[in-house]
Amino acid sequence: MTTTDTTAKTPLLTDAQRRAVAPLVYGGTNESIGAEIHLSAEGVASHLRTARNALGRRGCSRPVLVHALLAAREVRPPAKRPCPDFTVRDLQLLQALAEHSRNEDIGRAINVPGSDVRTEIDALVAKAGADNAVHLVGLGHAWDILGESAPSGVGSQLEPAESTAGAA
Repeated sequence: MTTTDTTAKTPLLTDAQRRAVAPLVYGGTNESIGAEIHLSAEGVASHLRTARNALGRRGCSRPVLVHALLAAREVRPPAKRPCPDFTVRDLQLLQALAEHSRNEDIGRAINVPGSDVRTEIDALVAKAGADNAVHLVGLGHAWDILGESAPSGVGSQLEPAESTAGAA
């Protein structure tokens, strides 16, 4: 009797699209990603748009896109580094950053005015030693602290992404 694995997931992105969006977990700009993979910044932007549409996240921020890509297992998380000693509030901010695109919505999730969100995010990025907020979300997945990233150790099955040109 032959059985078919019905749990195998069909990728949402093509290999070319995945190659273009994978460096985003390191917080790269369209220009730095394009330079790394020999594609124009406009080509990278096109692949990011396609990824947003494929994931049902049209118009979302880059941190939300990275969270969606990692949660869907379309790309690998960045190389793991030691996880800081985050407070409950830090973790709430990280989760809100991964789920909300607008500062007002992030602020509402962590009970601060939207005008103070950028300062809160910058402090958390510095505490984590991340390059920017997008990289911070990627690291949150590498550390298995973002909800959908790795239920019960699944994240350890993926190897960290390699970035060759410091796409920060």
